[in-house]
Amino acid sequence: MLIAFISKVLQKAITIEQWKLIIFGVVFLFLSSFIVYFLEPGEYKNPLNGFWFVMTTVSQVGFGDYIPKTIAGRLYTVVLYLVGVGFFAIMIAKWIDLLNKYEETKEIMGFKGTDHIVMINWSQKTSDTIQTIIGLKQNIDIVLIDQLSEAPIVHKNVHFIQGDATKFNTLDRANILQARSISIFAADNCLNKMTEDGKNVLIASAIKQFAEEKKVEVYTVIEILDEEHSKNAYYAAVNEVVISNKPFTQLMAKKALHQQVT
Repeated sequence: MLIAFISKVLQKAITIEQWKLIIFGVVFLFLSSFIVYFLEPGEYKNPLNGFWFVMTTVSQVGFGDYIPKTIAGRLYTVVLYLVGVGFFAIMIAKWIDLLNKYEETKEIMGFKGTDHIVMINWSQKTSDTIQTIIGLKQNIDIVLIDQLSEAPIVHKNVHFIQGDATKFNTLDRANILQARSISIFAADNCLNKMTEDGKNVLIASAIKQFAEEKKVEVYTVIEILDEEHSKNAYYAAVNEVVISNKPFTQLMAKKALHQQVT
C-alpha cells in the first residue's frame, strides 16, 4: 500500500515542471530535517544535525553517525529513504534537463558577441585551427557553424551554432556581420574536390549576399582543395584563399585572426 502510494507520487513528480519540483524538494528536505529532530531530539540535538542526516540518507551516503532509535524515527527514515531517494534522483535528472534546454536555447538565440571568429564546417583542420588560435589569443570567442546534432568541441570560448551556413538565419545567429573574420573549411577525406569546393564557394556567396543586404563588409577566408578553383572563390568576394595541401593550420589561424602572414 505504502510502496504503491510512493510509486504514484514519484511518477507524478516526473511530470512536474522543474521549478515546482525544485521548490517542493527543498521544502521536503528542510521539513524532514525538523521532523527527524522533533521525533528524536536526544539523538540529533538540533535541526542542523537533522538536515545532515536527511541529506546523507537521500543521497545514499549513510555515514552512520546518526541512527534513529525510536519506532517513529525509524518509520519516518524508511519513508524518507523511499521518497527522498526518488525525488533526489528526479531533481538531478530535471536539473540536467534544464541545463540541456539552456544550451539548446543558446543555440537557437545565437551568439550576441562581437569581434569574434566564425568557423564554418567541422573537420580535423577546424579543430587544429581552433586550438592554434586559442593558443595565440586565449580570450577570443570562436563561433562554429555546422549541421552536427551537437557541439563537437567543448571550450568556454567556443560557441556552437547548429544549422546550414547557406541560410541567412544561420549566419545571423552566428552574428557574422560583427565578426572579425569568417573561415570556411573543407571536409575531411573528401574524394570529390570539385563538389566540396563548389559547396564552400556557395557558402561564401551566401555570406557575400547577406553582408551586401546589410551594407556591411566582412572578411572571409576559404579553404580550397583544388588550386584551380581559387579564381571561383575570389569571384564570390572571398578575401583570402588557403590551399589545403600547403602548410595549413598556422596559416589558417593567422588569416582568421586577420594578421599579416610573414
